[in-house]
Amino acid sequence: MEKLKTTLKGTKGFTLVELVVVIAILGVLAAITIPLVNNYLGSSKAQAYNVERQRIQDVVNLYWLSPDSTRFLRKRQYPIHGALKIPGEIVQPDENESADTVLVAGNAFGGTLGGKPQWVDNQNGIRDEPDEDVLNDEDDLTRPGWQVASLVLHGVDVLVDSRDYFINFEILVAEDYLETVPSSASPDNVPPGSSESLAGPYSWFVNKRGIVQSTLFSFPTPENIGFQDVFPSE
Repeated sequence: MEKLKTTLKGTKGFTLVELVVVIAILGVLAAITIPLVNNYLGSSKAQAYNVERQRIQDVVNLYWLSPDSTRFLRKRQYPIHGALKIPGEIVQPDENESADTVLVAGNAFGGTLGGKPQWVDNQNGIRDEPDEDVLNDEDDLTRPGWQVASLVLHGVDVLVDSRDYFINFEILVAEDYLETVPSSASPDNVPPGSSESLAGPYSWFVNKRGIVQSTLFSFPTPENIGFQDVFPSE
């Protein structure tokens, strides 16, 4: 016991200088480590996004190539919202130059043609009502809200709701190309009239070359196409 007391008395703690040195070293290590960890996490999210995008691309390709998938005018279709709007009324551009809102219930191309959904912010920096529900005609593509795509079919100008290019995952699930809708899919991927509830960050669509892309649901401007440092949901 006497020997133990002697040993304890001879033991010294950190001096103030030594403590400062240790704290400084820990600070340096943190300064080096934290950015590395953040970069790793960001890289992991990006890799997960790329894997998800490719998975969706592969499924869309399988659907498009399948001899059993629904054709429109003998043409192959993508599994997009436009494929369900074939029976709806086709809308042509109006004859005046005043900007108006419009309802485009039909799609003259069905799901045979992809494209890019067009949304214009009202400069408040968020996606909100009333612009959320607005579809503008072809006379002014800078007005806040969703925009139409003006296309030509057999020499006739027709309007298409640019939201028709969003992927309809319910088609892929119903026809057993997918077991479930991807958790990354946003409410934009819910077809009109569906009771499906989605909460993912990405609005997936098929562009005019048949390539699967995404836009950020919370702010779907052209600058937010592709990976946006979130995955699968935040």
